[in-house]
Amino acid sequence: MWALIIMKIETFYEGIHESVKIFDRFVNRYELKGRIVADHICYKCGSSDSFEKIRSAFETNSEWIYQSIISKRRIAIIRLNNDIETIAGKINLLELSDQKPDGSQSEGFDHIEVYPKNMGYDDLVTYLEEKGLEVNKTIRPHHTTHEVRTESGLIMRLTREPVLDIIKREQM
Repeated sequence: MWALIIMKIETFYEGIHESVKIFDRFVNRYELKGRIVADHICYKCGSSDSFEKIRSAFETNSEWIYQSIISKRRIAIIRLNNDIETIAGKINLLELSDQKPDGSQSEGFDHIEVYPKNMGYDDLVTYLEEKGLEVNKTIRPHHTTHEVRTESGLIMRLTREPVLDIIKREQM
């Protein structure tokens, strides 16, 4: 279902629509509007060839691209020309992830990353747990997050701050 081969920018924006609908339903169901801010959406590539094609398509159709190596693979943060409307705010960043070194990654939209609004991070995690959701802590080399998987498989990833703040502080 999530496997999309993206060759054109228009195809990307069509494909993302379904992920945003799933995310918006989740936000409504768990009364998260006003509690979170949508930061970015992540598309994971099933191959390095897919990463190259998608990144290339955005090179002339985005405001900027910042690429680095995280966990031994390329990650590109792409400032989209077109904002993506969600009920938790506008998303204007795409995280494009190259295939993992072990080849275990599937192609498709993986997660929408969010951070708390008007409440503490730990309070947001507790709020979700009290709603009966399974909230999984994930420790990564670059930052620790908590994740909630929607019924459709799309992940809502909780982080403490916007990804651009992390990049500015740790990589620039």
